[in-house]
Amino acid sequence: MKIDDLLDKLPEAWRPVAAKYGQALVRMTAEEFVAWVELLVCGRTKEAWTAVMGRMEDPDMLAAGQSLADEWDEANRANAEKLQLQRDACMAVLRVLLAAALAGVGL
Repeated sequence: MKIDDLLDKLPEAWRPVAAKYGQALVRMTAEEFVAWVELLVCGRTKEAWTAVMGRMEDPDMLAAGQSLADEWDEANRANAEKLQLQRDACMAVLRVLLAAALAGVGL
């Protein structure tokens, strides 16, 4: 498959993305492409995009992709910390409610 074949099959909105990364995807074997899609489906996006970026020939694009991946990882870490804080706060409220309920029934 050539990149033009891929571009012709895509909706207009996706064509800039395919033009940017398409050559790397087209150079994948069928098995590599399936493995790449499985990484995406499993939520292992950094590994998936690292695989694509490793196939790119433009060093500036490779550096920009790595920088973006690092920023994405940092945002994911910050989000995970916020979610954990929310879970901890929720558990604290539930413990207080449980203690009040138990005290209300005399336990």
